[in-house]
Amino acid sequence: MRRGGGRFKGGIGVEEGLKQDEAPVALTRRERELGRMSFGFMLDQATLGIGGLSSLDSILVMAINQANIAPLTHEPLTRIRHGRLDAPTPDARRRPVSINAVANSLRMPFETVRRHVRRLEALGACASVDGGVIVPEAYLASPAYLESVTKSHRRLVTFFHQANAAGLVESLPRSAYPPESSIPVRAAVRLLSDYVLRTTDGLMAAVDDIASAIVLLAVLTAENGRTNVAETAHRLSMPAETVRRHVKALMDQDHVRRISSGLVVPYEVFERPVWQTFLRENAVNVQRLFAGLAERGVIEAWGRLMPPVVDGDLTPARSSPPSR
Repeated sequence: MRRGGGRFKGGIGVEEGLKQDEAPVALTRRERELGRMSFGFMLDQATLGIGGLSSLDSILVMAINQANIAPLTHEPLTRIRHGRLDAPTPDARRRPVSINAVANSLRMPFETVRRHVRRLEALGACASVDGGVIVPEAYLASPAYLESVTKSHRRLVTFFHQANAAGLVESLPRSAYPPESSIPVRAAVRLLSDYVLRTTDGLMAAVDDIASAIVLLAVLTAENGRTNVAETAHRLSMPAETVRRHVKALMDQDHVRRISSGLVVPYEVFERPVWQTFLRENAVNVQRLFAGLAERGVIEAWGRLMPPVVDGDLTPARSSPPSR
């Protein structure tokens, strides 16, 4: 992920490197459609959480876990030994990460991350060790974690088939691994976590903080295209006052507007350079996710070990303005 303050000045200002008299290249249909699907997919991943944790705590656990296993992700034997749901990577093989590194990667204040990590330690979702923090093997094998990962994986399968049925998936590589007797769910979720963290980072280039990004996703994907603070708070399991504060920040940035029927995201938001760049990068990141799943044998295993996906399973992701 990008480090530091992002690539854009003032959140919704002129993209760095783009001359003021230079018109941005129009988005393709594929970029807009993948953006529409991705907003619903991302919100579902955020609200599903990890092991019953809040959306923000889930992203913190995701970031810490990905940092812990980063040195192992390119080792073929790790994919074979620790790709299944019943085979988390042992604590001894995890690389600790500092709270400061996590805060920098997520663009969050150090003290906020430290406070959340201490609470996660009390819940058993994190552990302090020499050199920093890890997500322990015991938590990654807990029933609550396994249930949430199974749901996230199922949503990932639907996302892939939705995009594929819409003709939005480009050519994919062959599997580099021999067929196995079970789907490598952990391998899939590691790639999914990479995508979620990259996309969260891209959203923060526009909206500055994770909580505001999650609230924005909830407004974007609201039924009938509009919502209110109470509905959003209920949907995200957030205190209403917290949601109200982030809605105000989003309104100040003109990402969200209040009309007589509720809160909406105006379509013209997506004509701004920062959002056009986000949607382009998102299309690249979605293809990167699917290519990784194919290379690691996940998509092959879906086709071989899961029931065929039927039209009724491909309910379109909750719509959002980029699909206009």
